[in-house]
Amino acid sequence: MIGVVVWSNLSREKAIIWCEDQATLAYLQGYENLVDTGKWPEPGDLVELETKTVGNLRHALQVSMLSEQACPDLPKALSQQDAPAGTPHLRVVQGGVDDHAQPVATSRRSNRPYIDTMDICVPRSNIGG
Repeated sequence: MIGVVVWSNLSREKAIIWCEDQATLAYLQGYENLVDTGKWPEPGDLVELETKTVGNLRHALQVSMLSEQACPDLPKALSQQDAPAGTPHLRVVQGGVDDHAQPVATSRRSNRPYIDTMDICVPRSNIGG
């Protein structure tokens, strides 16, 4: 899998990687998880990695450098990014007690559901109007 380092701390030997599958961020800890231990990854570096989820933490393993500073402005851009205005991610729809909200899409790589917009179903008696 391909990823971009969004945060790194050399002295603590830790980094956070955003992965192409757009699932949970991957956490890199220690030089033992690097293929080439010559240089610790920095924010903006493009890396190839394997992941393993233990509990609720996704670990980055076998991390190798593809391109140094491929996205040098990414951490700054992410920290300054405002949420898009005008597009709600939740909406209330009229439904019965047995109605259930369902994800509207699945991940292309893992078929795990992710939510872009979710309908929240509430009993008809709770909707004003």
